[in-house]
Amino acid sequence: MVSPIELFMALGLCLLGCDSAGHSAFTREQYRAAATALYQQQLYSDAVNMYADYLKSTVIPSEDVPKVLYQMGNIYQDNLMDPKAALAKYSVLKSLYPDETFNNQLGKHMVACLENLGRSVDASQALSRMTKLTGDSSQTPGNETVVADLDGRKITLGEIASMVGKLPDAPLERNQLVREYVAQILIAEAARRKGVADRPDVKIRIGQMENQILAQAGLMDEIKITPPTGNDLKYFFEANKQRYLQGADSNATFEKMAPRVQSDWAREKQGAEYQKYVERLLQTAKINFYSQSTGSASHP
Repeated sequence: MVSPIELFMALGLCLLGCDSAGHSAFTREQYRAAATALYQQQLYSDAVNMYADYLKSTVIPSEDVPKVLYQMGNIYQDNLMDPKAALAKYSVLKSLYPDETFNNQLGKHMVACLENLGRSVDASQALSRMTKLTGDSSQTPGNETVVADLDGRKITLGEIASMVGKLPDAPLERNQLVREYVAQILIAEAARRKGVADRPDVKIRIGQMENQILAQAGLMDEIKITPPTGNDLKYFFEANKQRYLQGADSNATFEKMAPRVQSDWAREKQGAEYQKYVERLLQTAKINFYSQSTGSASHP
């Protein structure tokens, strides 16, 4: 928490800046402390002005210049909601210090500014220079008929089918589905350029969806059921007659019920293998479960 004295000093520095001879009136540490104090008090315009004075001062070391430009851009973008001013700082930074990427975040900030300024075409081009569009049509399962070309990316019926399931037979309905699928991609790309994917709540949801997809794929690889042999299905039928011999099927034979018996047999085998696999994972993981009623911890 910034004390009143620190805030008073920070505001004083904003007013004093450099002396009449053009020399810095303050040290590097004072400039940085003042800018931090102003920022923490949500005096964002004053914080930017302090950073601007620091840039013009004679005490700023060369290594601080790109950091200050980046911080000013972030304040304009995140706190002052001024993407034009933010883009100006980021552009100067990128031009003067092309090797400074700030962990690859600078480019993302610039793309977000372009998108927020309504320059979607420029934002899309900037993003495409940073990363390649996801989705390789050469690896798309199913029908490889190309139904759309999005900035060089081939979209096939197989790709769409893998997302929505069975495709409609009517050409008009299928064409509409293709348009909706492409629109979804465009909306998602626009959201990425705005930085929506970096929001904590969105990251959580993306992580949850990723876990679901990976879990399903992992189970398909891990749980493999050997087909029934010999009298496996007959024994299963005999052990579960009460389940099958009901109503209109009260006098049904094994041969009549065989398809249903095989389906149930496979489902129970998969369930048993799933339970064993999960128990094995729980035993090897360091985890505690907490009772919702008592709040006490229990081990798997």
